[in-house]
Amino acid sequence: MGRDAVLTHGVVSARPDDLLHGRGLYVVRGVLREAALRLWSDDAFGLAGNVAFRALLAIFPFLIFTSSLTAFVGDRSMADGLIDFLIAIVPPTLVEPIVSEVEQVMTVQRSGVLSLGILLTIWFAVGGVDGVRIGLNRAYGIRETRSVIVLYSVMAAVVLLVSFVLVLIGYMLVLAPRAGSWLHTLMPGFDPASVTVRLVRYPVAAFILIATLFAAHVFLPARRTKFQNIWPGVIFTTAAWTILAIAFSFYVSHFASYASYYAGLAGIIATMYFLYLAALVLIFGGELNRALRIRRLARVVAEREQSRAS
Repeated sequence: MGRDAVLTHGVVSARPDDLLHGRGLYVVRGVLREAALRLWSDDAFGLAGNVAFRALLAIFPFLIFTSSLTAFVGDRSMADGLIDFLIAIVPPTLVEPIVSEVEQVMTVQRSGVLSLGILLTIWFAVGGVDGVRIGLNRAYGIRETRSVIVLYSVMAAVVLLVSFVLVLIGYMLVLAPRAGSWLHTLMPGFDPASVTVRLVRYPVAAFILIATLFAAHVFLPARRTKFQNIWPGVIFTTAAWTILAIAFSFYVSHFASYASYYAGLAGIIATMYFLYLAALVLIFGGELNRALRIRRLARVVAEREQSRAS
């Protein structure tokens, strides 16, 4: 009982036996139950709404900044190709409501757009990143100890890092067709036309997603976490986001009738709902990692007691 009292400090489940000492499917049930209950106790639903709202505000300035940065280090056609690629990897049902607005924003000529994009992106995107930071800190049971300057520097660095990664992807999109010619030179039997942007679209999208999630779990919480305590939540979030995108697209296409409630805002509201659910899944990934860590600590304590008894 004393051991369980120590291990259950911070555990939300009323009956943590499955979490701490269960076997087989009981472990899965205990971990998922603990992670789900912690969503409520950590106010993840409110945080997810904040992240979704800030993310929606940040979409346009972020695209402006990324496109301008891509055109600055490359050319305009590379920037246009990157925007088309980003739109293509999002399910059509979710992106169609804002495609026309994105294209309109991207085709307007601006003076000093790069500096303006930096300011707007940092102002809006950092707010969404801050919501993720708070959610992951609560999920991992970490108290924030960094100064305001350090916090905003870290969050701004994350935003800029994602932008530079997208610029790199812009270069990859340009090099993809050329890679086919290079391979054809090395292997005359290789068809250079087989290497297209469509071929690399989903692998690159998966790389962006996983790399961004790892960066969020590593740099945003106030304490560095070991890889073994991060990867389960990242893998779960990646799989859950994929299923969520497919399911939500099917729902919007066949059942949802947002237009009857929100008229011209229906598309934006649908996008915001999806962002809300995606943010909730992201925070749940941190809660899942916390529950698994509690499980591992319970096993360590049990093994130490057995070694002492023997």
